[in-house]
This record gives sequence, structure tokens and C-alpha cells, in this order.
Amino acid sequence: MPTLHDIREAHSWKRDYERYLPVSRFFFRPTGFLITWLSIRVGFTSETVSWFSGVVGLAGCFLLVIGQAHYLPAGIGLLFLFNLLDCVDGSIARTMKTENPYGRFLDSICGNAVDLVFWGVIGLMAFHHRSLLHWPDGFGHGNLFWLFLGLTTSYLFVYLGYIERTFDELLRSYWERIEAPGGTMIADSGAAGNAAETGHSIKLWLRIVNNNLRVRETHYVLLLCAFCLHAVDLLLLLYFLYYLFVDITLVVTYSRRGRRIKQHFSVNAKT
Repeated sequence: MPTLHDIREAHSWKRDYERYLPVSRFFFRPTGFLITWLSIRVGFTSETVSWFSGVVGLAGCFLLVIGQAHYLPAGIGLLFLFNLLDCVDGSIARTMKTENPYGRFLDSICGNAVDLVFWGVIGLMAFHHRSLLHWPDGFGHGNLFWLFLGLTTSYLFVYLGYIERTFDELLRSYWERIEAPGGTMIADSGAAGNAAETGHSIKLWLRIVNNNLRVRETHYVLLLCAFCLHAVDLLLLLYFLYYLFVDITLVVTYSRRGRRIKQHFSVNAKT
């Protein structure tokens, strides 16, 4: 049977990725290692845990939308457990060396079953529980406004994934062919060097903030905070603006890259 050290070592390749994701690094991942250790000894496979995680996540969503206030803490708790189990199925597969295409497929569909409806669920939660809202009048439109905003945020989230997948499938290989490898930082002196370092630092921190805003565990921690502070509408508004901004930014960025690819092939065709 693998030890906790073995389980951690099987995950070592993801440490760089999670280095700047504090919620995952310091809470979900260490707790997930303990559950992985227990699950292996009980005899659970990664596929079993994937199925169970999907059921737990959907049950949490159900408790958030049925309109009963006393079920809300349990619903949020089940979402936390869902995210923990989503860490565990991969940890089991890596530790026991049972990774396979079916397991990755199952992990994806069980996770997305919750992710795709999450913001709509929060909109329904805000619609049913005015006491959890900072602006219960919905800027003059009532709590129906927050339901609409939740559904719109859910759409923007789904569309963001669609934009990225479409670029990866249709344009990325061409883009990587014509684009030179990413430039490296060149040591410079004086004000120019300081400006370059400052610009690099700003981009790094913006990337860190963006990565944290996008991951599921941040959504759940912020939901818990919003629930305790009665500010669920502020959470919805934050993520509506965030996804709207990112969607527009990516459409513009990928369209520009697409035009460069088109120009490149046009020039080559003429020559």
C-alpha cells in the first residue's frame, strides 16, 4: 500500500502549477492526499471516486436551489467535498499508476456536470434568498435581476471554454508554426531594464490573479465568504464582469492571431 509520502511524490509534477494557487496548495491538495490514502485502503478506484464526486457535486447544487435556507450550509459543504473528491480521483490514478483515457473522460464529464451549471445555481440561490443579497432590489429590478445575472454569467463561463477550445483545435498549431518561441528576459541596465522587470512583474501577478479567479476552489471559498457576509450578489457581479472582460479579450486576441495566420498563408501562397 502506498504511503502518504508516495502519494505526495506522485503529485510532484503539479507543484509548479499549484505554486501560486494557495487554496489548492494549502487546503484542498493536502486534505485530498489524506482522503486518497484512505480511499486506496478501502479499495476505491479512481473511476468510482469520479462517479461519487459528480453525485456529491450535483447534490450540493440541488440543496442550493430548492429554496430552503437551512440547507444552504450543507449545499456549500457538499461543493467543497466535491472539489476534494475531484482531487482524489486523479491522485489515486497517479499513485496506483492506473491512469487511462476512460478515467480522464469520466473525471472531465463528472466535473463539468457541476461547473457548467454553477453560476446559474448561484443565480437561483440569490433569487430565492433575498437576505443573502447586499442589493436585494437588484438595481430596481428585484431579485429576478440576480437570477438573470447568474444565468448570463454561466453562459459567459461556458462560452469562455468554447473560445479556448476552438482556438486550440483550429488555430493553435498554425499559430505555433508561424510564431517565434516566446522571448526571454534580456538583462538590461538603467531605467529600461527596471521598466522591463516591472512590466514582467505586473504581468506575472496579473496571470496569478487570473489563474486563481478561474479555478473552482476559489469559486467555492468566495461563495462561502459571500454567504457569511450576505453578499452573494456581489460575488455574481464580480464574476459576470470578469468573464465578460476575459471573453471579449480572448475574442479580440485570437481574432488578431487568426488574421496574422491568414496573412502568413496568403504571402506564402503568392510566393
